Amino acid sequence: MKLSQATAITEAAIDFALSLKNGRDAQYVVPYWVSGAGIGKTTAVKDIAARRKIPCHILSLAQYDAGELGGWPVPAKDGDTMVRMRPDWMPTEGPCILFVDELPQAPTANMNIAAQLFNERRIGPHYLPDECVLVAAGNRMSDRAGTNNMPSHLKDRLMFLEIEADLEDTIAYYYSKRIDERVCAFLRFRPEFLHKFDRDADACPSPRSWERVGTIMSWGLDPLNQLEAIAGQVGRAATADFTGFLKMYSSVPDIDELIAQPMAADVPSDPAVLYAICAAVASRVNEKNVGNVIKYLNRLPQQEFSAFVIKDAMSRNKDLKQSQAIRDWIMQTGSKLVL
Repeated sequence: MKLSQATAITEAAIDFALSLKNGRDAQYVVPYWVSGAGIGKTTAVKDIAARRKIPCHILSLAQYDAGELGGWPVPAKDGDTMVRMRPDWMPTEGPCILFVDELPQAPTANMNIAAQLFNERRIGPHYLPDECVLVAAGNRMSDRAGTNNMPSHLKDRLMFLEIEADLEDTIAYYYSKRIDERVCAFLRFRPEFLHKFDRDADACPSPRSWERVGTIMSWGLDPLNQLEAIAGQVGRAATADFTGFLKMYSSVPDIDELIAQPMAADVPSDPAVLYAICAAVASRVNEKNVGNVIKYLNRLPQQEFSAFVIKDAMSRNKDLKQSQAIRDWIMQTGSKLVL
């Protein structure tokens, strides 16, 4: 499924759990996000918490040993018995999200402890506070990301949401975070490079690594050092194609002039150039120029290009959804392409 689908399902589970007061164990559903590396699971869960304006506490299960995770035993006040201290990772008040990350990377002893947490919302005598919601995530066994087989009783206590990289989800996220539009344009042109996980490579393309490429491009490095830095993030094969695309991108016509004179601007036949122009246009659309942008888009031979400009522009600027020009375009042309 897409990351956006996992997000919608998880938000429903979170909102229901936040509404419960002393609910039955079975009423608390624990979403477990499983995917290849670099999809953006942790960031997405943090964003869910941010939208609800509640804390997101991250418990990296693999970073604890079983004693720390379950709480150290100490002598009781009577001196004859032992009690377990409340673990320091355990939230003391809600509402909040407790995000249990790297679940299958943890040793089996830790996963057995987590099983009680997921099923009964407690570790030994220590309970999670009301309105503390559990979400978990981990990598697939097939990725050889240091994962271990999960015990069957733990699997039974989770709702498995298997996530794959999705271009539209990724591009929408990039525009919402103002990631360099050249990265978006390249991935539109060469979507096979969105996520090419190689277990034996030191660096390979993923949604997370392409976001970091956007950061690298803001450093102002000279071309040779930028090439080496990008190769160290996404690998040399992806970098070779991306570098060639950047050279082509630098030759696109003046985008501001294109928007100002939409009926006179050139419509290229080269798909790579058209992807570059459309990405650049999408990064500049606003409430004042959207009418001119649509005039240019209506001249494109393939309206799929128009659709990605409109979708990307709305991802970057949510207010554009209220634009009458965009509403008219959707009604007349884009209903099957955008909605």
